[in-house]
Amino acid sequence: MTLKPLMLIAFAGFLTACANTTHKVAIEPTLTLQTALLSNSHQIRVTTDSLIAEKIGSIDTAINEHADILISNKLEDGVKIKVIQGLESLGFNLNKGKEPASHLATSITQLTYTTETKGLKTVATINFTLKADLKTAKKNYKASYSSEVVDEFATLPSQIEIEKRLNEVAGKTVTRLLNDSNIRLLLQE
Repeated sequence: MTLKPLMLIAFAGFLTACANTTHKVAIEPTLTLQTALLSNSHQIRVTTDSLIAEKIGSIDTAINEHADILISNKLEDGVKIKVIQGLESLGFNLNKGKEPASHLATSITQLTYTTETKGLKTVATINFTLKADLKTAKKNYKASYSSEVVDEFATLPSQIEIEKRLNEVAGKTVTRLLNDSNIRLLLQE
């Protein structure tokens, strides 16, 4: 009689250890940008596109937990909103100024979440890459910005934890773009 409860507990533990789930995350980069008093003489137009598929990776832990990571929002919209908010916090007024407008085109070229197990821990690598192509009345400027973060964990992180970390990495990359002195100087012309 006492073996049955123990067997049920062991079976329940086995089922838990073999958990499969899907983490649907919304990407809304977290900016760490100081405000400034910059101004522009030409209007500024911002566009963003994405080359990223809905599934950006998966997690496989040492204790057989698995989660696919899917983007739940339009990635390019979340990044475009943060680029615009960042430019405005720097002092730029996107609708003010002469024509032709300066055009800041950003393209999300990489967002990945990869894992590997090392003993009983899981090592996750998050990569986010953004390319910028700025065309002003006088010059063109192209640059690429990338961020990578490595995390370690023993059990499957929650959807909230994954989303927070992805937004931090995306935010670091967008912040790099906004802190680029060439972008700032060209937008002021």
